[in-house]
Amino acid sequence: MNQQIDDNLKRVYADTVQEPLPERFTQLLDQLREKERGNSDEESGDTS
Repeated sequence: MNQQIDDNLKRVYADTVQEPLPERFTQLLDQLREKERGNSDEESGDTS
């Protein structure tokens, strides 16, 4: 029974996992990465 549930869940979510990430999310992730880089530059004393 548990194996059937696992298999069904995998089938349902397999398509979702293959979908591309929405543009808004990629933009937000890029902004967060830039902010992290800025914070690490400040901490290291790098002002370039």
